[in-house]
Amino acid sequence: MGDALWDRVDVLADPCESNFAVTKFVAEPFNFLSAFGLILAGCNAMHQSRKYNFETRFMVLGFSVVVMGASSAFFHATLYQRAKSWEEMAIVWAAFGWICVLSQMNSPTNQTPCVAMVLSLGGGLWILQMGFDPQIILMGSRIFLNLYCAIGVYLLNDCVEKYCNLPLLLRRNKEYNFNPHPSMLKLQLMARWQVACAATAALVWILEVSFCGSLKNFQPHALYHLLIGLSCHYGLQFAMALRQSILHKAPPATSWSLGGLLGCVVPTEVPSRAMGAQLRWLLKIAGVDHLDNV
Repeated sequence: MGDALWDRVDVLADPCESNFAVTKFVAEPFNFLSAFGLILAGCNAMHQSRKYNFETRFMVLGFSVVVMGASSAFFHATLYQRAKSWEEMAIVWAAFGWICVLSQMNSPTNQTPCVAMVLSLGGGLWILQMGFDPQIILMGSRIFLNLYCAIGVYLLNDCVEKYCNLPLLLRRNKEYNFNPHPSMLKLQLMARWQVACAATAALVWILEVSFCGSLKNFQPHALYHLLIGLSCHYGLQFAMALRQSILHKAPPATSWSLGGLLGCVVPTEVPSRAMGAQLRWLLKIAGVDHLDNV
């Protein structure tokens, strides 16, 4: 530790990676680099929001994910306890922003979620400057994070059922659309990928805490970062695609790459390959199995 660049490592809960084992400049290089997945997901959402002229709420939500990734990267580079407090507050802020966006999905105005997210950021910064005990901040952030995640999953399920007429995970005692639009199925898939990545990340975190000594060489915390980054990506893309569909009263427009694994929102005005799938869906609804040659 004497050769380390950062000589004030005072974190209370050290993540599962050897400290300064690779370089003296970064305490945990794998965890540090994997945090950039969060930054990439947030920057991509901000770029799309500006490029496609989406609402300001998505710019703010993407920025919250960038702050979450940047604070996490700084913490894993230094292992400062104060940096850990910044990371925890950033995570809670991003989760709160997700709830604000989902709860106001059908709102005619864009101001409510933006104002709520900005005010919550100011409240979080005020709390950090009050000098509370780090254990209190950690405990409070975990309580709020679990609460926000539960509310967020409930709102996500409500959005999928209400606007896509499809179940998020399991079918309940409700009649769903037996001939769903292909675009709605892709939107449902985005929501499912978001939940699946988040649930897998939670499982990896539990295994990391329970078996850190055995799993340290496999970099479980870095894997946790990557899964959370994917979950944030799908959550941002789902929210933007659904909001544009509601505003334009058109099927959600998405574009999928990497063999249909990575989905992104595109403007509803831009034609895409989904038009072929939409035509096949219309023919299926009309009972036409094939078209005769002319």
